[in-house]
Formats: sequence, structure tokens, C-alpha cells
Amino acid sequence: MQSNYKVRGLNRRIYYIGLTRFIRSTGRSSTFIFMPLVLIEVYKLQFVYAGLLLGTATLIMAIVQLYSGRLTDRLGRRFFMVLVPIPNIFFFALMFISVLKGFPAIVLVGAWYASVIVNALQFPALQAAVADMSTPEDRMSAYTMVRIMVNMGTAVGPLLGGFLATIGFEYIFLVASVATIVEIFILYFAVPETYSPAPESSVSYSQKGMRTTLGNRFFLSFVLVGILFMFFYRQSGVSLSVYAIVLSNLPLIDLGYLYAINGILVVLLQFRILKMMTSRWSPLVWRGVGVLFYAGAFMVLAISPAFIVIIIFMIISTMGENFTSPTTQTVVTLIAPVDRRGTYIGAYSFYTSFGSFAGSVLGLLMLSFFSGITPLFWILIGAGTFVIAALYMLLDPRFRAASLSGSWAT
Repeated sequence: MQSNYKVRGLNRRIYYIGLTRFIRSTGRSSTFIFMPLVLIEVYKLQFVYAGLLLGTATLIMAIVQLYSGRLTDRLGRRFFMVLVPIPNIFFFALMFISVLKGFPAIVLVGAWYASVIVNALQFPALQAAVADMSTPEDRMSAYTMVRIMVNMGTAVGPLLGGFLATIGFEYIFLVASVATIVEIFILYFAVPETYSPAPESSVSYSQKGMRTTLGNRFFLSFVLVGILFMFFYRQSGVSLSVYAIVLSNLPLIDLGYLYAINGILVVLLQFRILKMMTSRWSPLVWRGVGVLFYAGAFMVLAISPAFIVIIIFMIISTMGENFTSPTTQTVVTLIAPVDRRGTYIGAYSFYTSFGSFAGSVLGLLMLSFFSGITPLFWILIGAGTFVIAALYMLLDPRFRAASLSGSWAT
């Protein structure tokens, strides 16, 4: 199936969803970037314990997404997009108070896990709504548009978070609380229900669970490679933050600059890359190309812990992200039946979360073990990522065969 390159002319509500993702990313991106540092620097947790907490959050998120994806297919999207996120206003406020007043770590982590659950309940509905409002040919363009808006927030949010962190980590969570209020307000007034389940959906709900998604052989293969990919991809987040700030002793604001570079490059380059991806080859080939960029970026980190080297890593890895990110939900929603898009999105997130969990825990454990010889750590990560790129390339013939047979969902 050939994808269309489209910047304008998408369903206008897709742009509203993109706007809310921009606001959300501006307010919340710093909470994920700086959380490892809060646990290690403020609460003095060891690397392995911080990794366990971060990894557990990933598993919690995935389990909730699995069931929320099924529920959004059963009940529709709007309830999960608009009403479910309301408690996050209070959870982020509690995180602000916890750090400000020095509450025990369990209070901060508990509020954070609660916010993760709420995020996971909302996410499949947002992703499925974009698919609902786009044609199969426009799907990659629609997800790319939303992603660019997310990364505009990622350009602003970390800079704001880095500045706030120099005053106090707690203010990062206060901004996230305020951003959630604005996000909910826009979704309520601008995005109506995008999917009305058929009457039989609620009856057959129990038969349409996660296990049936594995009957799709291509989806199973895509998931297995995705689990491995998420292990290595996770090192560009949690491990990079700890490597840059804790092991390399860079200023906190530098972490904000790094993620701002990431966001700016996505905004500047994503449409050009989308045009390239829609001109030839399949989304899976381009996904493999993106993973190759990640592999090269990890190898670059083996050169030196200098800030300029980490900037080069961020530039190269962002190129990889520009290829891989739009293809994830594009592939998943194209192979999913119309009435089970949320289920497939949730199932993919659930299975690949095990790779994210292992990446958080084992990644920080490995980084701690190789703390005296960090170049070897990054070489091993880079080599493993090269293998993942090859696996995606090998999956492409099966993707093309299914596409030619006309089995993609419309």
C-alpha cells in the first residue's frame, strides 16, 4: 500500500489532537526526562533501584494500555480522551508537593505510578482516534502531523524543565498539572466522538482479547522484534540521562538543551522525511533505516563523554526517530481490523513493554557495571541495535505480501 504525503487537508480534528499533544508534551516531557535524576539525586537511590522503579512504571503502563485499548473499542474514544485524564491534575500536584516538602519517596512514586495509569488509559484512545479520522493512505501523514506537534512540545518542555530544575525539581510537576487542565479543556470542546461501536462489540468483547492478535502472524513477528528494539531504544532515554548528568557531571540545563535539539530537529526535518518515506519503499524498510541511525548514534557515544559528542548522538538518533516513530502506529493500525484498533495498539504496547522494562533495569545495571569503561557499554548497545535493523529489513517481504493481498484494514 502506497502512503500519501499530506500536510494540509487532513481532518481538522487531527490538528486539534496535535495541539493538545503539544501542550501535553510541553508540560510533561520534563517529568519523564528528569524523574531518574530526582530519584538518584534527590532521594539518593542506587541506579538499580531507580531502574526497577522506572521499569515497573513501564509495565504498569503497558498492562493498563492493553485493557484500555480493548475498552476504547467497546465504549468509544471520547470518555478516555476527555474524562479519564482529569485525576492527573491532582497527581502531578501531589508530586510537586512531595518534592517541595520532602515527603517520603513512596509518596512521589505512588503519585507518579497513578499518573502513568491515567496516561495509559488515555493513550490508545488518542492513537485510535487519529486512525479513525484518517484514510489508510493518509495514516502515516496523520500520525506524523501529531508527532511533530508532540516534538514541538519536546523542544520547549525540556528547556523549561532544565531551567526549573536549577530552581527546584518540584516545579516541573507543577507545570505538568497546569498543562493537563489546558489539554482537557481543548479536547472537550474540539474533538467529538470519532468511533461508535457496533451493538455486537460489547457482546463479543470477551472474545476479542489480546490473544487473538497473536493469530496475525505478521503482527506476532513485528511484536517480537519490537520487544528487542525497545530494550535498546530505552538506552537513549533513561541511561543517557544518567550517563550525561550523574556519570559525566554535565549541568542539568544541558539535558534540557539535548532534548530541545531533539524536538527542534523533528519539527524541521519530519515533513521532509515523510515525503521521502511516502515516495518509495514500505514503512517497514524505513523503520529499519531509522534503527540503523540509532545504532550509529550509540557507537558515537563510545568516543567521549564530552557534551559535543552527546549532541552529535542526539542529532543522529533524532534522525532515527524521524523514521521509526511514524511507522509504529501506522503499521499496527493498518493490520488491525477497524473495530479492534485500540486492542491492537494496547497489545503492541503491552508486549513491547517487556523490552522497555528490561532496558530500564538491565540498562542501568549494565551502565553501573561499566561505569569505568562506558565506551564498551555503548559499543555493545550499538552492535545489538544493528541486529534489530537487520531483523526489520527481513520482515519487509512478509509486509509487502500481506499488502498486495489486500488484507490491510481500511
